[in-house]
Amino acid sequence: MRGSSMGCLLTGVQARRERMKCLWTTKPDSGKPRQTLTMSALLATRLEEVSPTQRRTALKLLWMALHGTWLSIASNIIVVSLAIMDCLTKNTYLAASLGTRFVTGIVGCSTAQIFYIFRRAALGAALERMSVVAKDLEALQNPFISAELERVAAQCYRLRRIVLAYEGMVVVSILLPTLLAGQLSMPTWPRPEDTAAPRLVYAAMFTVQLITGTSCPIAFYSFVGLLGSAHMACAALFRGAGTAVATARGTVELRVVTQLHAVLCESASLLDAVTSAGLPMLFVGVLALPIQGTYDAVQGQVDGYLLSSAPIIIVVFVPLCYSAQAMSDASAEVGLSAYRGAWPAEDARARFIRTMVMLRATRPAQFTCKGLGAVGLPACQSVLRSWFSYLQMLLNFAKDGG
Repeated sequence: MRGSSMGCLLTGVQARRERMKCLWTTKPDSGKPRQTLTMSALLATRLEEVSPTQRRTALKLLWMALHGTWLSIASNIIVVSLAIMDCLTKNTYLAASLGTRFVTGIVGCSTAQIFYIFRRAALGAALERMSVVAKDLEALQNPFISAELERVAAQCYRLRRIVLAYEGMVVVSILLPTLLAGQLSMPTWPRPEDTAAPRLVYAAMFTVQLITGTSCPIAFYSFVGLLGSAHMACAALFRGAGTAVATARGTVELRVVTQLHAVLCESASLLDAVTSAGLPMLFVGVLALPIQGTYDAVQGQVDGYLLSSAPIIIVVFVPLCYSAQAMSDASAEVGLSAYRGAWPAEDARARFIRTMVMLRATRPAQFTCKGLGAVGLPACQSVLRSWFSYLQMLLNFAKDGG
């Protein structure tokens, strides 16, 4: 059984080219069949979303376009430029706050779109390695590993559905003025009615705002949902690898599990290398929007975009910190699991392999951000404290008539 795991690992690179037959597998439970989502099937689905290999239908091409194209980036630049010019015409911060919030949000969303435009292959490579490890761990048929992977796979599946619902709500909240009254959703200068051709200018501004208002939330929330799912899956795979290395017997089994652990560490490092440089710009929207939105709410200036963007620090940043911390903790615990193995009954070669696993686990997998460091619970606490301090400064600024 464990020998087949090595074969699965060696041929795992070809798994991406195979068509996934069924996302759900049926397992008996007290005589009644129940559907269980496997981790390998979930990762294969996310891999197909990020880097499709099957035939691209019109619906799939449209969904990929909504995640980011050069057209959406150009539309974002136009909308941001017009919003900045509108902010410069205002006399107070409160009057310019709506435009400031849109500029901040679009900057963060554009970063997510750039990831989808330029980093699809790298993201797909990380997910592909994780899918290989998941298949090999499931092939071990360890009940504890299988239960853990199925539990986390179900959580990732629910997270995906929640993200889809939330991004749809944000799109509606942004385009609500246009849908209800035909007004432009985002601040712009000059206004169409102040130009020589108001209908033509309105049609052009409506088009670019429709593209930006639709593609930006979809790209942003899909990307952060993908990161959260990847970290949760990686944490579950590290826990499964820890269980496998603790229960492995003999040099052959240890070598197989150690190779799985090495591939998993490589996938976590690749995921971090792909995202760490661009995360500061992504977190601009995550951290600044709640401050600006809360300030506007205190001042009585509430709109649909505020209601959907103000809780973003709780909806996005805090879960990302928790999932990243879980991945880091799980990767560090692999070394402890290797230490708990059957040392007295093993030969020198097996002990050496366990020692190598313990040494690799001394540098746990991390989700880092340039300028912030490792994203985890300590960073979450620090950011929340800074957020409340800056919010207090804005409120004091408002009391002084700013």
